[in-house]
Amino acid sequence: MADNTDEEHLDNPPNNQSENLSDEITPSKDTETITQNQETENMEVQKHPHRVTHKKKWGEYLLEFLMLFLAVFLGFLAEYQLEHVIEKDREKEYMTTMLEDIKADMPLLVSTEKNWEESNNSADSVVNAITFPIATADLRKAYRHINEALNYWSFKYNDRTTAQLKNAGGFRLLHNKKVANEIIAYDQFYNNAMTNMEAQHNSFYETVVKLRNKVFVQEIISKIYSQYQYNRVPLSANSWIDSMISKNRIPLREEAQSALMFEFKNALLSYKQDYINNMKGGYDNLLKYQQELITLISKEYHLE
Repeated sequence: MADNTDEEHLDNPPNNQSENLSDEITPSKDTETITQNQETENMEVQKHPHRVTHKKKWGEYLLEFLMLFLAVFLGFLAEYQLEHVIEKDREKEYMTTMLEDIKADMPLLVSTEKNWEESNNSADSVVNAITFPIATADLRKAYRHINEALNYWSFKYNDRTTAQLKNAGGFRLLHNKKVANEIIAYDQFYNNAMTNMEAQHNSFYETVVKLRNKVFVQEIISKIYSQYQYNRVPLSANSWIDSMISKNRIPLREEAQSALMFEFKNALLSYKQDYINNMKGGYDNLLKYQQELITLISKEYHLE
């Protein structure tokens, strides 16, 4: 019985290992499917992570808004303050140069008025020398003073700063309206009133010069000017003047010469009077403007 049993075992060997292997082996197709499913699950997990969010309260939003607004507002204030400082510096620079311009102009204006005073005194001498009949006139005296009598003087104020203020819109920088108005008044007075006065005075001057050329000999005038201006020879020592006057009388009849000389004398008097009535008043007003501006600008901007 034992032998039979062994034979049966030999004839039919156990197939346990094969059965186990077949159970453990998985088809490749199924393996790929499983792998893909796992990857998909992983991707879905990564794509849709579970986050815990905190919902802000309205107070937090308000605080953030206020902080942002405060930052912007402080930046604006800083920029405004910087611009204000720059404008203040520029304003003071303008007033510094304006003060320099006026201080440089004042002695020129004073000198111009002094020169006009000397010319007017010489005009008086020429007028007093012309008497009628012409034979009684002191032509030597008239010739000595006619150059100085017809010297033409003019004053041109320095508009360096005012031109910048007008052209570059600089007047908006002048926060002191009193100073700004005074500068504008000074500029307008010169460019309007004084310009008109000088144009009128110049027309008187041209009339006098045309008549002078008809009653006086230019050769004598030029020589006297040369002797006095360059060599400083005293006019009283010029004895040649008398001989030149007698040799170079304008060849006119006594009546015609008297009429022209009378017209010249009246024109010279009108020329002088126009200066006294208009030009001198204009220069005096300019000088007053200058003095007031120097005082005002120095005080308001603490300048010397």
